[in-house]
Amino acid sequence: MAVEIILQPATANLDNNTLYQLAKDISVEFNDVKVNIASSIEPHTEAQFQLAFDGRRNQWNSPRLLDWFSEKLKRNINTKILLILDVDAYSNGLNYVLGEAFHKGQLAAIYLPRLKPEFYGLNQNDRLFYERMVKECVHELGHVFGFVHCDSPSCVMHFSNSLSDTDMKERSFCRSCRNKLFR
Repeated sequence: MAVEIILQPATANLDNNTLYQLAKDISVEFNDVKVNIASSIEPHTEAQFQLAFDGRRNQWNSPRLLDWFSEKLKRNINTKILLILDVDAYSNGLNYVLGEAFHKGQLAAIYLPRLKPEFYGLNQNDRLFYERMVKECVHELGHVFGFVHCDSPSCVMHFSNSLSDTDMKERSFCRSCRNKLFR
C-alpha cells in the first residue's frame, strides 16, 4: 500500500489555492507521494482540546495538542498527517516551536503565527510566509518519515534555532538526506 500525506488544516485560515500549492510542493519534495487535503476542523469548542492551552504563557502546549489530535484523527500505518494550526505553540524546554513531530510517529504539526512577518511588527509578506510554511511542512514531515536533524545549514532538515535559520535553509533535502529518502 502506498504512503499518503494528509494536510489537515485546524484553526488555520488558508485559502484553497494556497493549500493546493502547498500539497503540490510537498509532493515534489517527497518524490511525488500523494498529498491530500482534509476539510478544515475547528476543535476549539472541545474541552479536552482546551486543556492544551496555557493561559499563563498565552500559548498552546504542542505535545498536548499532538496527543489530542492523535486520539481524534483516524489513520492507518501508511498515512502521515500534517496539522496546520494558526496558534502560537511551545514545547518542553522551548519558548516556542514553529512545528513539531509527534513522538509516536505519523503525525506532525506546524504553527503559523511566528512564520508571519507581521507577528514581529513587519509588513505582511505572503511570499516569505509561504516559503517558511513549505520549509516547516517538509521539515516536520521529514521527522515523521524518520529523519533526524541534519548538520548541513542549507538542508530543510537542519534545526532552526531561530526564524533566520529557517529563512537561510532550502525547502529541499540535502543530497545525503535525499539518499535516505530513496532507501
